[in-house]
Amino acid sequence: MNSEDLSAPQFTFHRIHGSRIRLSNNSKTATRLEAAKFYDNGVVYSALPLSGHAKFVVQAQELAEGWSGSFKIGVILISPEVFKDGFQPPRYSPAMPHSWVWSSLSLHVGQDLKISYGSVNLEDLRKGDRLGMEITREGTLSFLVNDRSQGAAAANVYATDKLVYGFVDHYGQAITSTIAEAFVNPFSLQHLCKRKILTGLTNNMAKLEQYLPGPLIAFLADT
Repeated sequence: MNSEDLSAPQFTFHRIHGSRIRLSNNSKTATRLEAAKFYDNGVVYSALPLSGHAKFVVQAQELAEGWSGSFKIGVILISPEVFKDGFQPPRYSPAMPHSWVWSSLSLHVGQDLKISYGSVNLEDLRKGDRLGMEITREGTLSFLVNDRSQGAAAANVYATDKLVYGFVDHYGQAITSTIAEAFVNPFSLQHLCKRKILTGLTNNMAKLEQYLPGPLIAFLADT
């Protein structure tokens, strides 16, 4: 890692989380309280938005029988600050917009699309297993189980100006997890400026090229 990386010592869970979550271990461990009585409200988010080459991995510390369902994991294109007044999405499912959510053996994309995903059923996770995500600088998202990629889940998570946050839902059998590995390798200011310009010009680039100076066109083309 280089000096720009933000690695595990700085990488924690966000201060905003599900109503039954308790953070400990300097906000690196999340536990769903009253797990024998309640199965939900166990969502935690990455404290930092994910950018550039990013990785966010947790280790299952405690699971319990008696409920169906287990860990869910994904990314959302919305800041956890939206939920600071107490609103919590009921479940990360097709009802959650701007998201890629892996649950059981299914990948939920936004509000409508549900497809089969992964060679591992998340309901089969056991104590000590590692569950996470990795995003390339190009925006390709893959989910991981015990450091093994389950394949590309999305190819364009950085395609908009929205911030990208990782999340883990301690649902059903899932009670406690700890951040095991996490880093972001942020985009350079030059890259961010280029992305901002391209986002604004995507639909009009062909028309505008004749009016743009050559050096700017070359800068935008050098991705």
